[in-house]
Amino acid sequence: MQGPTMKIRNALKLTAVLSIFVMLSSSLGCAFGEIYWTDPLKREYTLGEVQKRYTNLVRFGAFTQASKFVDPKLATQFLDNFPSSEKVVFTDSESERILFNEDGDRAEATVRVTYSAYYTSSPVVFEIVETQTWYREGAANNWLVRPEFDGLANFASN
Repeated sequence: MQGPTMKIRNALKLTAVLSIFVMLSSSLGCAFGEIYWTDPLKREYTLGEVQKRYTNLVRFGAFTQASKFVDPKLATQFLDNFPSSEKVVFTDSESERILFNEDGDRAEATVRVTYSAYYTSSPVVFEIVETQTWYREGAANNWLVRPEFDGLANFASN
């Protein structure tokens, strides 16, 4: 039979052991990048992959495939903005940092992308700037984009 002093001593030992275990687990998790305090579901990484895939599809002229990432309300307009890939060739693209809105749930982000392109009939390279506004509903990782292009009007008219 244990006295009250022995029970307290055992409780303190158990508390100390558990505290050490929690601290060691936390430090190892952080050292290996396993704990993400600001985004435990690693949604930024998923957005980064989707954004890169969409940008590469646009850059390589696969507009029909890229439209699958576009807000369904804007997909038809998105496709109508681009001429055939035989008329124009994209040569490069450069993305800036993904900027998340400070709304707490990180449900919207913006990326600015600059594409370089030229017409097959002319060797002059020009730039098209796209502002990609990415959003998702709830905590799902189903990101969609609302693209806005600057310099696309000249591109589409030729």
